[in-house]
Amino acid sequence: MECLELPIPPLPQLITAGHTVWKPGRQHFTRSFSVYDVLLVKRGAVYITEEHTAYEVKGGHILVLEPNVLHWGHAPCTEDTEIYWIHFTHPSPQRRLSSNQVPWSFLYRRGTDIDYVPVAQHMYLPKFGPLRQTMLWPILDQIVELHRGSTMKNALLVQALLANLFVELQSIVYAESTTRSNELVSRVEAYLHERYMEPYDAQDMKHALHYEADYLSRCLKKHTGMSALQYLNHIRIHKVKMLLETTPLALQEIAAQTGFADSNYMIRQFRKKTGLTPQQYRQSRNRR
Repeated sequence: MECLELPIPPLPQLITAGHTVWKPGRQHFTRSFSVYDVLLVKRGAVYITEEHTAYEVKGGHILVLEPNVLHWGHAPCTEDTEIYWIHFTHPSPQRRLSSNQVPWSFLYRRGTDIDYVPVAQHMYLPKFGPLRQTMLWPILDQIVELHRGSTMKNALLVQALLANLFVELQSIVYAESTTRSNELVSRVEAYLHERYMEPYDAQDMKHALHYEADYLSRCLKKHTGMSALQYLNHIRIHKVKMLLETTPLALQEIAAQTGFADSNYMIRQFRKKTGLTPQQYRQSRNRR
């Protein structure tokens, strides 16, 4: 499934939403405007061309029309066609990609007390395809109903429901991407979490998971951006942070309890990952 990668935060914001039934003979008009137009067809079919691509959006399918791209109905409906539509504003997609290219296990840097802006992240929406999610229709009904009678009281709820809709849509993209590679990455992650106290041993990982260690490390890097050793140190650094925040242990003791060979190596890895020494990190947490 092809999907759109959208930058977040902030989340997309609702402009309008609607629900109707088109009679045979009706077709979409020609338009290009600066917002996203999401069409979700419950029954029947809509025929729309976006730029150079013609789509038949059948019952149980979605099409996300992108901002500032010309689209038009290239054929009329041939039967009663029930449609929901959502218009929302957001920056243009950063890219299109296949659902199996999305790095679902990628680990974002965690925000800290010294940050002033949120960490850049992404969300994913299906460009076109089957919905396979019955939960979508009740959410859409709520959005449309609340939007029709928009009040100060329900304004926040409507935006929250839109976010919930996006969660459901992204879950469709995720379901399409479940492959052997994803399952293998989960096994590698579990293996490293279980053995973070031990020195990294490529041969042991090979024998435990029955794949060449280089292949396992490449799969992990594709999904998380980190090699096996880098991921192992990521786990260890997380453990170090917990001990710095919750105990008065000396750095040598923390290194021994988190799988690092010595405290100097731990300090170098910690600073590389966080930009702070362990002592600076501990002091920043104690000032809270």
